[in-house]
This record gives sequence, structure tokens and C-alpha cells, in this order.
Amino acid sequence: MEKTLYEKAEKAINQAFETAKHSVKVVSEKAGEAAQITRLLIEKATLEHRVSRKFAQLGSRTYEKAVRKGEKQLSFNDPDVQSLIEETKQLDIELAQVEGDLERERAKKH
Repeated sequence: MEKTLYEKAEKAINQAFETAKHSVKVVSEKAGEAAQITRLLIEKATLEHRVSRKFAQLGSRTYEKAVRKGEKQLSFNDPDVQSLIEETKQLDIELAQVEGDLERERAKKH
């Protein structure tokens, strides 16, 4: 079975995430950031990674239907598409919460 576009891109997405997560740790340690801020930065990077993966899955789903299956229109009623959209919306809410927490923690330091 031929790999989907998402499956082909997933390795690069995961490698970029691991690099970003490592960079956050190194930069935070060098900047002397508190453990709570470092934890929030890693949580933020994790959520951003999960959002990127959902966008990639959604794009892959669209590509598969449009190019490989020849469908002219993508239905937003497609259960897989709806699920990906809902999951991405939830991650977006979580990410906004973490960003708010991060701003508050940084404000405490100044």
C-alpha cells in the first residue's frame, strides 16, 4: 500500500518537534528561566507540534481525496475531516491557555 503524503511527512514533523523541544530546554537553562516556565515552554512546543500534525493530517486527507481519488470537492461533513477539525480546535484552546499561563509566569519575574 502506498504511503499517504502525511505518512511521508510525519518523520520530518517529529524530528522538527524533538529539535524544538531540545532547543527550548537549552535556551531556558541558559537564560536561567524557572522550572515552571521551562515546563510551560515544553508544553507549548508539544501542543504546537500536535497542532502541526493535525494540520498535516487534514491537508493529507484533502490531498488524498482531491488528487488520488479525483474528488472535485471536499465535504466538511466527512467524519474524518470533522474529527480532525474538532481535535485541532481543542488543541488550539489548550495552546491559548498555556500561552496565557506562560505570559503570567514571565510577568511574575519582571
